[in-house]
Amino acid sequence: MTIEARVKDRILKPPAEVFAAIVDSDQLVNFFPSSASGPLRAGETVTWNFADVGGGSISVRVKEIRQDRHIMFEWSASGGQPARVDIDLQPQDGNSTLVTIVESGWPMDKEGVERALRQTQGWTDFLCCMKAYLQFGVHLREGRTKDIH
Repeated sequence: MTIEARVKDRILKPPAEVFAAIVDSDQLVNFFPSSASGPLRAGETVTWNFADVGGGSISVRVKEIRQDRHIMFEWSASGGQPARVDIDLQPQDGNSTLVTIVESGWPMDKEGVERALRQTQGWTDFLCCMKAYLQFGVHLREGRTKDIH
């Protein structure tokens, strides 16, 4: 048995814009990592750096991309064995997108639960920052430091 982190929110932008913001490294750095080595492409590995919060660099192994619908990658952001991240984008009301993020792969034990809780917090922050950036042009990560974590 395993445990997973699951978050979702509605972004008031069409799926194509939300998808582009996630896979395009030039946009992604406005709301998630402080730098990215390149765009997300199936079969490739990119490096995301979280220097603004003292998180160091993380390798992201992109497993699957379905244009405007789905992104799947593996990484070790929570430490230990790689976890799988699925980001699903579903059109809503013609001009908005329901974003669902599921990170999975931790054992159902104390350490696994702690990892899932940390990643749930992280993905909630991702959604809030992405929503502020895409809908209002606000950069919520600006000014962050490792001292607040």
